[in-house]
Amino acid sequence: MSVKRRLYISNFLMLVMPVLLLILTSICLMLIYTGITGIREKPPLNYGELFSKRMEKVEELAAKQKSVTSKEPIQSDIDEFNRQNEGTGMNLSLYQGQHRIYPVSSTNVEMPDMNHSQSNVIIVTDQLAVYRAEAGDYALVLSDSNFTVNNHDTFEKRIYGGALMLTILIVVAIVTNRALTKFVFRSIMDPIQIIVDGVHQLRDGNLKYRIHYDKQDEFASVCVEFNDMAEQLSNMVEERKKNEINRRELIAGISHDLRTPLTSIKAYLEGLEKGVATTPQMRMKYFDTIKAKTASLEHIINQLFLFSKLDIGDFPLYMELVDIGAEMKRTMAAFEAEYSPKGLNLHYEQQFPQAETLIDVVQFRNVIQNVLENSLKYKDKERVDVTITWMENEQWVEMRLTDNGPGVSPEELGKLFDVFYRSDASRKRPDLGSGLGLAISSKVIERLGGRIHAELEPRGGLSIIITIPKYKGVKGEDDEENLNH
Repeated sequence: MSVKRRLYISNFLMLVMPVLLLILTSICLMLIYTGITGIREKPPLNYGELFSKRMEKVEELAAKQKSVTSKEPIQSDIDEFNRQNEGTGMNLSLYQGQHRIYPVSSTNVEMPDMNHSQSNVIIVTDQLAVYRAEAGDYALVLSDSNFTVNNHDTFEKRIYGGALMLTILIVVAIVTNRALTKFVFRSIMDPIQIIVDGVHQLRDGNLKYRIHYDKQDEFASVCVEFNDMAEQLSNMVEERKKNEINRRELIAGISHDLRTPLTSIKAYLEGLEKGVATTPQMRMKYFDTIKAKTASLEHIINQLFLFSKLDIGDFPLYMELVDIGAEMKRTMAAFEAEYSPKGLNLHYEQQFPQAETLIDVVQFRNVIQNVLENSLKYKDKERVDVTITWMENEQWVEMRLTDNGPGVSPEELGKLFDVFYRSDASRKRPDLGSGLGLAISSKVIERLGGRIHAELEPRGGLSIIITIPKYKGVKGEDDEENLNH
């Protein structure tokens, strides 16, 4: 049940319940006060109906007595009547004139003065109700000591009843409102406390904490949003930790890859300075080595510059609308001639697809070159084979470059595209490169709207999968705006 509905129900009950309870209380008090329930010390009002019924019985006995002149037959009827009404306060007596003749040992209730000239008489006083019925030469007198009309304290009783009713109304209203308020506020405060506890958990660094809230009310969406926020915060912290690790690795990688050629350059310069190279041939060899190490430094710095530009999105891409199949065919033909003498064989198991894509041709070729050079650098045999396969659908073109090299461990698979990442063994071989190639390739493919990732082959080797979106634009004047950005 939603909080809004609970508020509506509680407000309605706060108005209706006190009224209903007051009505029920009033009815109960009225029944108690009037004696209908029999709770009061005095007899209930239904005794009045009983007195009327007994009057009818007395009339029957009186009519029966008129047919006889003797008083003996009626005496047994009087005894039976009094026995049946024992404890009700009713008593039947036989009178002759103003004198009671049966039963002799009757109640000591003082009978009021009655007009004996009338046939049937009923008298009601503050203490007694009396009915007299003529029975021939005699009279039957029915008295009820419980039938009272004592109302001398009616005003005081009304004041007392009114004060009691007002007190009960106040108590009922307070209890009802307190119960309903607790019902509503509990449904609000409990979820708020749950959320506050969650905030405290996040504040204390427990970013894995999630709120479990089963009720379907307004707080359910708040808890979902809280969990989403906690998830994003956790991801941000993890990403920050990862970036910090990458930053440290970047600094370590730069230091390592710059120090190695600089050390060589310094050593050869000292050799020239101290005259170690005594012949023109040795000096020329030293100069060539210094020149090669300087070129290596320049390459590392250029790669680092390119990566930083791509990372911050400040590197311009010159987009062209090309047939990706035709472009790959040209690129692979050029690379096959370049890398075959170095020990790399390219294989095509199927025809290249015909699909239009929007790419930066130069940077795309650099991505393919980085992948091929990576396979060539880490080959564990004299020649390495790289197989290119294709898949496509209405939206994507996927190319898979699979080599038969040593591959990597499953733990290293997710780190291949991290900046300056190289395995520990390759770190001992500076000639294998700076470790920026695949990181740059990942940034380029992301800028092209695609995706690049690596998979281990079951038979050994490594696959690099590159996914490029197909061009869905309309050819025409708008192509000019899409080609350069």
